[in-house]
Amino acid sequence: MDRQSVDQWGLPASATKAWVDDRTLRIVIPETEASPSFKMAELKSASGDAVIDFVVVSVTFPAARLVSVFTVAQLTGSRSPQPSLSWRIRTDDGRALSADAKRMLLFDTLGPPSGQIPTLVELDTQRSTVLSQPPASDGPFSFGDWMADGRLVMVGRGVWVGDANANNMMRIADAQAAVDATVWISLPDPSEQRIALWGHNTDGHIAIVDLATGAGQKITGPFRRCGADAAASFAWSGDGRLLAGTDCDREEGNAKARVRIVDVGTDRTVRTIEGGTYGINGLPSGDFMLVRDSGETGAGSRWLGLVMGFDGQERARYLGHGWLMSHDRRYLLQSQGGPAGCCSYGLFDLVAGASFEFVVISGGQSDGGRSFPHWTRDGRLAFY
Repeated sequence: MDRQSVDQWGLPASATKAWVDDRTLRIVIPETEASPSFKMAELKSASGDAVIDFVVVSVTFPAARLVSVFTVAQLTGSRSPQPSLSWRIRTDDGRALSADAKRMLLFDTLGPPSGQIPTLVELDTQRSTVLSQPPASDGPFSFGDWMADGRLVMVGRGVWVGDANANNMMRIADAQAAVDATVWISLPDPSEQRIALWGHNTDGHIAIVDLATGAGQKITGPFRRCGADAAASFAWSGDGRLLAGTDCDREEGNAKARVRIVDVGTDRTVRTIEGGTYGINGLPSGDFMLVRDSGETGAGSRWLGLVMGFDGQERARYLGHGWLMSHDRRYLLQSQGGPAGCCSYGLFDLVAGASFEFVVISGGQSDGGRSFPHWTRDGRLAFY
């Protein structure tokens, strides 16, 4: 190739290139690069009588995920922020980041079995430690994460609780028996002393398990799925007294869904919100996001997100996707949508009344696909 025609095309900002000789170009791309791919166009032959329109080179990491951590200052200070921390981990299955963003828990989640054994990974050193308990045979796991007090909780066939280092993990309850099904959804209450469990069963009941004693409580609901292979979604009130969940009389789709709010102490429905929903998710403010059809159609269409109180009153509304609130209740993140490998986000400062937009690049499908955001307890945003 004509060397000048090769040199003019750029690479990812983190990459370097060097000619070993007149025929060999060495390109080095760091493992932590979000999109380790590049394109070179209009490459001329050495003789000058032929041109290659373009060449695309994609460097893939099978079963790998990029973990990137940003501060709010980084996200609000640049349209294309660079992370303060970044690692690549060898998994594309269930994963959770520790509160200090130094370790990651890996496990086999719902979906096609991956064979992932529950493992702790030290992100800086990539040193991994296989958990002695729970065994992989207790999976698939619907939940694995650290609580605010440092306890590690996992939910597979059983409910498991141990210390921050996964020592002395004890099976305190039979999760499958509690819901009469494989557990799909596990949601701790705001105090993180109890966890609600849902699986598709015949009567729509759920279970709440005390994480200290393993004692279980049946909540009648019902919380029935709205379609085959669909799941219900849930949100706790700020005081842990009420639990909201989606429910459908039959598997007729989201348009017929309602939100049922129950008093956990009395196992009594105190309110329903009709009108359809794609799902709900709880917010640290003690409200929940009710997701509905916005009426928009076509590429780039958005959902309508209604911030609802457990009194059934609307507090605010947004157009976007995937709303997440920071633990201190100051920031609300929403996905703006975007093409594959590129995600645009909006960040709302609920105190200052300001908003910001930024883009986080993630790898293609062969590199684990899109990364999803998670707020850390100290107010950073991690994408993995």
